[in-house]
Amino acid sequence: MYFSGKEYVKSSGKYQAMLADMKERTEEKLSSWQEDSRLLSGWGHAYFCNEDGGRLLYDPKQPFAHKCSICGKVYRAFLYNSCHVTITRNLTFVEAENSGVLYQLTGETRYAEYIKKVVEYYAAHYEEFPIHAKDKLNCDPAIDAGGAGRIMPQGLNEAIMSIRLVNALELIKDTLSLEWKEQVKEKLFAPIVELLLPQKQKVHNIPVWLNSAIGELGLFFGEETWVKEAVEAPYNLYELLRKGVTESGFWYEGSIHYHFFALEGVLSFLAFAEDYGLPVPEDVERIVFQMLKAPYYYAFDNDIFPNPSDGWPNISLKTYLHLYYMGYHALGEKMVPYIKRIEEKELERPTLPLAETYYFENRIPLERLLFAPDIEEMPKGSVEERISENFEASNCAILRSPVYNVFFKYGHQTESHAHPDKMNVEIMVKGKVLTRDLSNSGYGSKMCNEWHRKLAAHNTCAVDGRTSDISHSGQLMEYTGNQITASAEAYEGVQYTRNLALEGEILKDVFQISMEKEGTMDWFFHLETPVDRQRLTLTKVPLESFREYGADYMREPVEVLTEEGKAVLQNKLAEMTLQLPAGAKLYLVKTYNNPADKMRDTLVVRVWGKEAVILNCLRAL
Repeated sequence: MYFSGKEYVKSSGKYQAMLADMKERTEEKLSSWQEDSRLLSGWGHAYFCNEDGGRLLYDPKQPFAHKCSICGKVYRAFLYNSCHVTITRNLTFVEAENSGVLYQLTGETRYAEYIKKVVEYYAAHYEEFPIHAKDKLNCDPAIDAGGAGRIMPQGLNEAIMSIRLVNALELIKDTLSLEWKEQVKEKLFAPIVELLLPQKQKVHNIPVWLNSAIGELGLFFGEETWVKEAVEAPYNLYELLRKGVTESGFWYEGSIHYHFFALEGVLSFLAFAEDYGLPVPEDVERIVFQMLKAPYYYAFDNDIFPNPSDGWPNISLKTYLHLYYMGYHALGEKMVPYIKRIEEKELERPTLPLAETYYFENRIPLERLLFAPDIEEMPKGSVEERISENFEASNCAILRSPVYNVFFKYGHQTESHAHPDKMNVEIMVKGKVLTRDLSNSGYGSKMCNEWHRKLAAHNTCAVDGRTSDISHSGQLMEYTGNQITASAEAYEGVQYTRNLALEGEILKDVFQISMEKEGTMDWFFHLETPVDRQRLTLTKVPLESFREYGADYMREPVEVLTEEGKAVLQNKLAEMTLQLPAGAKLYLVKTYNNPADKMRDTLVVRVWGKEAVILNCLRAL
C-alpha cells in the first residue's frame, strides 16, 4: 500500500493539527452527505464573474445564489447552480480520499463505510445521470462523446473523479469483498471507462487524465485490457508524453499551468504503477523527471513563475509542491533536493480555483503525508545553480543577473491554450515584479475572453488594433547568457524582432516592427508598480482612442509629453528611458489587472508607418 509512512504520521506531532482539521471536515461529510442524480453538473470555468473575472464564492448552503469574490455581485441562474453542483461533488471526492487516509490512521471502519456509501450510490444511479458536455445540457454520445461526462460536466472531470474514488478505494481495499468490487466495477467503473475510451483521440492534456483514470481502474480491478488501453493503445499515456513534451522538458501547450496539470495526471498513474509492480519504460521516467526538474530552472529566482498562455495568476513552485511529493514516490530520492529547496521559500500559495485539493493551512498537501511524511529527516542534497537559459524547443528563455530576471516568450508550439503574446516579456527587478503576464480568469468569463486573452493585455505590439496570429512559431536569432534576439511573424506580412540585453543595472529592450503595408503600430508595456506622474507633463485624451482594444478594460488615458521622441518615466523599481520613432505618441493608460480589483499602469507607444524601432532602456533603482 502506498501509504507506507502511516506509522510515522501517527507518531509524529508534525501532522496532528492537519489530521484534526481533516477529521473535522470529513466528519461533517459523514453525517450530512447527500446526492441527487437529477442535478446536472456544470463547467467550472463558468463560475466566475462576468464583470471583473472574480471567482464566485462557493457556499454549500447557498446552491442558488453565487457571490463574486471581488465586486460582490450575486448571480442567480441555472448556469451557476450547475457549477455549484460540480464543486459540491468535487469536494465529495476529496473527502472520500481523506476518509481513506483517516481509515488507515485510525482503523475506524466508519470511514471506510462512508467511502463505500458514496461509491454505491453512484454505482446504483450512474445510468440516471444524463450524458452531457460542458456547453450542452443534453448530449448525444454518438455525436458529442468527446468531452462528455455523466456525474461531471466533461470527460476530463469524470476521469479526475474516477481517480479520486479509486484512490479512496485503494486506501480501504482490505475492507472490500470480491463480490462488492465486481458489482461497483460493472455498474459504475466499467461504464465510465466505456464513456472515456472514445474521447482520448489526440495529443492533449485531457487524454493524459483519461488514460491515467482508465489505467488506474484497470490495475485496481485487475482488468488487463484497461491497462493496455492506457499504456499500449493509440494515444496511450506514454505516447502522449513522448509526443507532447518538448526537448526543453515542457508540455507543448506553452502554459506552465497545463504543464503541471498534465504532469499531475501522469504522476497519479505512476503511483499506481509503482504499487502494483507495473514496469514503466525508462524513457518515460526520464521525461517525467525532466518535467519536474525543468520548472525549477524556468521559475524566477523568487520561485514565482512566468505565466504565459492560459492558467491562473500568481503561481509559484510552492503552488505545485504536491506534485514533487508524488514525484518522490514515483522516482525516488533524486527528487529530495528539489522538494527541500521549494519548501524553504516563504511564499503564499494561492488557491487554484478549479482544484479542490487538500492543503492544510494552504501549506501542507495531502501528498506529503501520503508519500513523504519523513522527508525532513533525509539529507538535503543540492541542486544546480539557476542560470540564464534558453528553452528553444518551447520558444522561451529566461535571462538572469543579480539585478534582473527577464522571461521572454518568442513563439508558440500550438494554438491550444495560447494567447496572442509573441514577443512578450515578464521582468523581475531585485526579486520584485516590474511587469508580468496576467494569465486569465475562468474561460467562461467575459473578462477572460475580452481582456486577458487579447493582445493588448500583453507586453508586445499590435497592428491596426488587431489581435495577432498565434499559429506561427518564433525563431531564435541569437542567444548568450546575457542577451537574446528572436523574431516572429505576428501577422501575415508583419515581422517582429525583439532584442533583450543585460548590462549590470541596465536592461536594454529593443522592439522592431517591419510591415509590407503601412498601418498603426501600438506597443504595450504593463507595470505592476505605478509610474510617478508628478515627473510628467500629461494631457487627457479620449478613451475612444483605444476602442479597438476593449475600452471597457482601459481607463484614464493621457498623452505623455516627449522631447525629441524621448521620455523618461520612473516607478519604485526602475527608471525607463523610451526612445520613440519619429512621429510616435506615448500614452499612459490604466488597465485591469488580474484579479481586477487592482489596476496597472500601461505604456502605449503609437506610430504610423511600415517600420518602427522602439527602445526601452531600464535602469534598476
